Amino acid sequence: MGWFFGCKLHLLMNQSGGIVNTILSNGHTADIKMVEQLVKGMTAKLYADRGYISHKLKSRLKDQDIDLMTYHRKNMQAIKLSKADNYQLKQRNKIETLFSLLKGTYNLVTSKARSITGYLTGICASLCAYQLCHQNKPMIRIMETSA
Repeated sequence: MGWFFGCKLHLLMNQSGGIVNTILSNGHTADIKMVEQLVKGMTAKLYADRGYISHKLKSRLKDQDIDLMTYHRKNMQAIKLSKADNYQLKQRNKIETLFSLLKGTYNLVTSKARSITGYLTGICASLCAYQLCHQNKPMIRIMETSA
């Protein structure tokens, strides 16, 4: 039987399917608390699921030149999104495809680690193997808008 070290991997993916940034946190840390660290120093549009809805987070990210795009919850007032942003939000399932590849093909989840060093080495090996070897990465198509 393996050991569970209580970690959670947070990952930022670009439209080409490449891993831009990763953070490892305590398993009990909420995903929303890791976003600012994950995007530090970047300028981009960030597409996320409903779990990342927060007016405070959105305004703090806006100060960093990052637009956080999410759908609204049923009990919230509808957010007016452009056609392109709505299309991009529908593409965010590609991140789940990336995690499936990391777990299935590159053995991200393993019970063989007997130490913290072995556990962290396994995570690094999985991420490196994906970045270097995977030919058909889950790409996010960009919607072309006419000017």
